[in-house]
Amino acid sequence: MEKKKPSLIKTLFQIKEISVILPLVVLVIVAMIVNPSFLRMSNILDILRTSSFNAMIAVPLTFLLASGRMDLSIASTTTLGGLIAAIAETNGVPLVFSILLALLVGASVGVLNSILVEKFEMLGFIATMATSYVVKGIASVITNNNPVSGISDGFQAIAKTRVGGSIWITIIYALVIGVAGQLILNRTKYGRATLAVGGNPETANLAGIDVKRRHSELFILVGVFAAVAGCLHCSRFASAQLTAGSGTELTILASCIIGGTSLRGGTGTVTGSLLGCILFATITNALLVMGVPTTWQNVVYGAILIIALLIDIFKRTKMSKA
Repeated sequence: MEKKKPSLIKTLFQIKEISVILPLVVLVIVAMIVNPSFLRMSNILDILRTSSFNAMIAVPLTFLLASGRMDLSIASTTTLGGLIAAIAETNGVPLVFSILLALLVGASVGVLNSILVEKFEMLGFIATMATSYVVKGIASVITNNNPVSGISDGFQAIAKTRVGGSIWITIIYALVIGVAGQLILNRTKYGRATLAVGGNPETANLAGIDVKRRHSELFILVGVFAAVAGCLHCSRFASAQLTAGSGTELTILASCIIGGTSLRGGTGTVTGSLLGCILFATITNALLVMGVPTTWQNVVYGAILIIALLIDIFKRTKMSKA
């Protein structure tokens, strides 16, 4: 007896990233109809540039979420990382060492998170939220709530350079990090072990995987990349500000979830997370192009976050019944 072929709709919904691909396609079509200039190459590059900063954090965050942990301190770490690099560089520290110092600070935040969550067994979202307030407070104290300006042209070139005269280099950074992340998560022993840790920590432990160490490594990795994003924000705007990265934690988290990564761990897709970042950047851009008041932006973001969480719950329920 010949097997019945699955329908096109069923086939489409088997794609991990379909939950982000469909709304992205619909949004682009609507924006294009309302304002044909939306599809100008310059506008598309602006969207990709805007999304690239969050994408660099979304990649390691995908690994962390897939392992069964989360981090809400990424926005504050982004802010502090940029401020540390700017303060050091404007006070005569060579650029390379200024950036390394920022990365060290980011790693330190990751270490703090890992100690609170892995050693003291605090709930991840509460521990990292507390860390976020601490880091934000440190940033305010060391700057006296003032921006840091006067960074060098060399520092600014890190994010302001165009490849081929048109493509922003931060897009290239995000693409390289994204491709590497996707390959590592799906094609390597490290990636498979990370998914195993998130899927069933007890079984992973019995298989010889040090679960706590894996979580700690990923907390540190997220902290480092958040600091990288902070340095790039500083480079792009020629100054470091307390508002850099502000409020991006939920946007990046939602990007990962709507892209196909589960809050409960065990599943993750870097490609989906990158598309999620592009979706949120596209929403912001499309609202402007379509003339929608910016006051509606948070409403739309919140609605998408709710949808992302519902999708995650639906997937978990479906998997538990399978």
